[in-house]
Amino acid sequence: MELLTSVVLAAALVSGPAAPPPEPLEPAVAPTDTIGETDLDERIRLMANFPNELYRLYGSESAGKGQWGDALRNFTKAAQYADKYSQHRISLMYWHGAGVARDPALAYAWADLAAERAYPSFLVLREKMWLALTPSEKERALSVGEDLYVRYGDKVAKPRLAAAILRQKSQITGTRTGQITSKVQVRSPSSGSPDLWDQAGYEMNSMYASWRLDPEKYWAVEDAIWKDGSVDVGPASKTGNDPARP
Repeated sequence: MELLTSVVLAAALVSGPAAPPPEPLEPAVAPTDTIGETDLDERIRLMANFPNELYRLYGSESAGKGQWGDALRNFTKAAQYADKYSQHRISLMYWHGAGVARDPALAYAWADLAAERAYPSFLVLREKMWLALTPSEKERALSVGEDLYVRYGDKVAKPRLAAAILRQKSQITGTRTGQITSKVQVRSPSSGSPDLWDQAGYEMNSMYASWRLDPEKYWAVEDAIWKDGSVDVGPASKTGNDPARP
């Protein structure tokens, strides 16, 4: 279920001379980037008013087809709306040179941004990258990272998404008793999964659920799922984005 999910970060691990060498990082493509046409169409409809989710979906679809230029463009658009998973995917693209010139320093800068809310899996990945950088790459990564935070950090990106959510809320129509129509069938991910909007059979109120139309509640649900899986609303799904893979 590609809607709920993300957590705020805290803390970084420290690298030192005695630190073990980093393990190999997984490729930039995720197994679940391949999305069937029927599923894709339905998910596009569900995510239409959530630019973070919609562009993340487009980015995953493009990555699954090996269209890395489109993937980068769409993940970057999602990143503008505080989408940490998309920021994570951009970091992997630069780390592995998928459709772009390999740039470990820039990859780390994006990984650090993805770990802004302290989601454990993103923190681990960020630290593995840091251990693999040369001193000059570390210096450049910190410099580049400052600019990324100015453009894509939560301080500026969350208000963009909040505006989109509130704009959608103002357009909803319902009955005088407060009943909102247009119910949909959606299915949520297993604990810790970033597949926030996978719909395939689990009954879940409405696509206009109250928490989904309130920016603060939206992020609270995201955080609960990404951080420790404390929100578990249904069976696992294999048709959405993979979690960070350190």
